[in-house]
Amino acid sequence: MSVTSSHGKAPGLGRLKVLLEREVPPIPNPSRNLEQYTTPAEIAVVVASRALLEGVLDGSMVADLGAGTCRLAIAALLLGASRAIAVDADGRLAPICLEAAARLGLEERISYVVSRVSSFAGPLRPGSVDLIIMNPPFGVWRRGADKEFIEYAASLRPKAIIAVVKSGNIEYHRRLASRLGYKISLLGTYGFPIPASMPHHRSRIVRVEVDVVELREDSAR
Repeated sequence: MSVTSSHGKAPGLGRLKVLLEREVPPIPNPSRNLEQYTTPAEIAVVVASRALLEGVLDGSMVADLGAGTCRLAIAALLLGASRAIAVDADGRLAPICLEAAARLGLEERISYVVSRVSSFAGPLRPGSVDLIIMNPPFGVWRRGADKEFIEYAASLRPKAIIAVVKSGNIEYHRRLASRLGYKISLLGTYGFPIPASMPHHRSRIVRVEVDVVELREDSAR
């Protein structure tokens, strides 16, 4: 499968996955408290390609919240976003992201902001971005962390939010989205491989299920 954008011929989705795996490193020494799990290349491709198919990516200003090493932001740029702002609290990851972007010729179209995100508090302002893409903390080690990211994303009033959230909580996320003035759609459920990278990990790799969801403003409200 291949896709096109206003920036010209975008890489096919298989090629995009290979580029992300080869050029964008995983998060080194991830923090359990920050729930740092590198976005698998296949999930990044799903998020960016669905944003393109939903008509909210091409030519957009995109924010990637909890960006890590920027696999989501870079995938979005390669499929046609005009610019991307990566936001993450871990300043170690900014040079990794920006070096990867430079290798792919994207250095002029991405910026990295080192900042925490909490409910309705962060470095961006309402109306500053068209689309938010994110793989936020799942809220396993710090309860409510996913909620904080979704609330902050909604406070920016983008045209759409596409997020990777822990599967099994769709009704909770539906109620949250409704409270924030958004409708939520389930775009798909996927396996999310987590390699052993923290002291508490006992298996070489664990696959958890995640939902990729889209939030759009509820025009009926």
